[in-house]
Amino acid sequence: MKIYFVASPRLVIKEPELYRGIHRYLAKNNVMLSDKLIKWTDKKSIEDVYNESAEKLTSGYKRAIEAVKKADVIMMEVSGHSVSMGFLASKSLDLSKPVVAFYKKGTRPFFLSGINDPRFKLIEYNNKNINEMLDLAVEEVKKSIDIRFNFFVSPKILAYLDWVSQKKMTPRSVFLRDLIEKEMKKDKEFKA
Repeated sequence: MKIYFVASPRLVIKEPELYRGIHRYLAKNNVMLSDKLIKWTDKKSIEDVYNESAEKLTSGYKRAIEAVKKADVIMMEVSGHSVSMGFLASKSLDLSKPVVAFYKKGTRPFFLSGINDPRFKLIEYNNKNINEMLDLAVEEVKKSIDIRFNFFVSPKILAYLDWVSQKKMTPRSVFLRDLIEKEMKKDKEFKA
């Protein structure tokens, strides 16, 4: 599984060993799409992270979005307030990517708690059960990863899908998935 693991640099700098450990644990059985977080564990202050050129920071944004697109799942540690983590969670869900946000006991992120999406999991952990919770998260995510399925449509259907996409501001695949899910709910004989 391809995992994009992210966290706020402010948090990473405060507890570098925790984040190194999480990254190492996830990397044992999965492909990690970025080592940016590991580089932050060597920084002494947030200024060290942000003292990069504007060009580097801009390319960092682009690399993050590309990693989200390539990932099977986005895993984020959200024990502190971070607008960027909220943005990445939202962007990931918009791209139909499952997101696992985990936080230390006593630091529940109330804003993220309001996300009502079956692809979003919010998981509490403590220093004793972090590996167990990571395993649980990975197993849960495996059940919700989308599988690519291609099929042919007529030009008329494609024109309609393009029109719906523009009109409803919804990707064609999301529109089709929603239609299928509505039909699945109607079909009482279907058992998944």
